[in-house]
Parts: sequence; C-alpha cells; structure tokens
Amino acid sequence: MPKIIRYEFMGSWFRFWLMCLTVVGIPFAVLYLIDGTLRIEHEIDDPERFVEEFRSGRLTKKR
Repeated sequence: MPKIIRYEFMGSWFRFWLMCLTVVGIPFAVLYLIDGTLRIEHEIDDPERFVEEFRSGRLTKKR
C-alpha cells in the first residue's frame, strides 16, 4: 500500500533557537533538531488523489 511520509519536530522551537544564538550552541541545536524529529508514515489508498486535493486546497489539516 502506498505511503505518505512526513517529518515533524516535537521539541521546543524556543530551546532550539536559544541554542542557535551562540556559535558554541549551534552543533547542539542541530543534534537537538535531529533527535526531536519524528518520521510519520500514513498508508493511503489513492496517493494521487490526495496530492491533487492537497494542492487544490480542498484538504484541511486536522488535529
């Protein structure tokens, strides 16, 4: 079955940008970003229809 794969950062954006303010904190910020990012896979029946509806604006983000 075809999949839609997306990545979402689950950490604190405030903490990430705070670490980016200093030169020493940038490597730690990158590690924090990589460690806090999740890969989310959705199995769907018709990926072409999904992409078409997404591009046309007919899909809304549900939370």
